[in-house]
Amino acid sequence: MNHNLLSITTVPISVEINIVKGELRNPNAPKPQIKVKTGAGGIKIEAENAKINIDTYAARSSTGYGKYNSADFYKKEADKGIKLAYQGTARIVREGNALARGTTPGELAIQNNGAGKSIQTVMEHIPKVGADVTFEKGKLSINYEIRDVNIDWDNLKTVPLEFIPGRVEFKVRQMPQVVIEYTGRPIYVPPSADPMLNTVV
Repeated sequence: MNHNLLSITTVPISVEINIVKGELRNPNAPKPQIKVKTGAGGIKIEAENAKINIDTYAARSSTGYGKYNSADFYKKEADKGIKLAYQGTARIVREGNALARGTTPGELAIQNNGAGKSIQTVMEHIPKVGADVTFEKGKLSINYEIRDVNIDWDNLKTVPLEFIPGRVEFKVRQMPQVVIEYTGRPIYVPPSADPMLNTVV
């Protein structure tokens, strides 16, 4: 037999593979929740102003008031005022008595102006020294407190879980086979039955 008259076709097998992964299930388990609580933070600022210290003791000492405080100074000045008032009153009485004795106003004026007297003047800076001034620096304190954050997880207790194992599925879509097809002319038995032999040309 001539093999060229045969057509041989090989059909390979066709397999479909489906892989299902395993998993843990618990459909009745509550969903986890998170609670976040924040505490109050903030910033605290404390400031102390700068200071100027003025010591006038030396300046007051140069004017004769170094040993006096404020109350003493006021009292001394008040006493000086009272003394001047007494002196003015005595002068008025004295001038009144002089006028009563026949002294003229012109003569009184000459006496009061110190006619014939020599006056010596001395110029001097008062106070002789200045006040002692010192400075104290200011202070600034800044305290920053970070806000507290508390995180609380709920529903994270141990719960039973159902394990579903994985699997591999094989499906044969096409079985392997060999298809043989005869491509020649039909063979007649007996050969005389072949209609091609009885054809008249």
